[in-house]
Amino acid sequence: MYKAVVFDFDGTMIDTEKHLFEIINKHLKQHKQNEISLDYYRQSIGGAATALHNYLEEVLGIDNKNKIYEEHHETSVDLPIIESVQKLMDYCKQRHIPMAIATSSYREDILPTFKNLGLDAYIDIIVGREDVAAIKPNPDPYLTAVQKLNYNPTNCLALEDSVNGATAAVTAGLDVIVNTNEMTELQDFNEVAYIGKDLSAEEIIKLCFENNRG
Repeated sequence: MYKAVVFDFDGTMIDTEKHLFEIINKHLKQHKQNEISLDYYRQSIGGAATALHNYLEEVLGIDNKNKIYEEHHETSVDLPIIESVQKLMDYCKQRHIPMAIATSSYREDILPTFKNLGLDAYIDIIVGREDVAAIKPNPDPYLTAVQKLNYNPTNCLALEDSVNGATAAVTAGLDVIVNTNEMTELQDFNEVAYIGKDLSAEEIIKLCFENNRG
């Protein structure tokens, strides 16, 4: 069985991806700009989203772009934890299996939501954008997380929702389960060597913790 679990945050623990997409289009509409398509937004998920940030700055200006992300972070605190993640965290906590978060977001941006959801009762380690030289799909976030957990990557399980994130985990040497959401379900995961996809908490537990894996 695995000795630790490393979670992605946005789109994996809570559905912030759809939330941000809707806020972006609300602001674009308010400024009488064309709304972005789902396909365009999906290309930005799981990484730096440079093209999306540049586009929003171009059509709205830096201050108005920043207001989008301020609203996103302020209102994300009310989003619920994805049910399968909650069940998996409960299982791990009961069995003293340590957990961490490896995210491409800034740690300080997710902390209000993290605390509001009570995740500090489960997770001691958060690796954010400010903690690494390069973010996903680069493996740095996962390498840093497992180093802080003091485990070999092969002893750790990653949970991701995007190609960029899953690629980062696999490149770092972790086994990864991909649980997609409405924003990532159409991404092409054919090049990702995941061990499971769109699994329930019960399926993850059976596959990764109760099959006598050495």
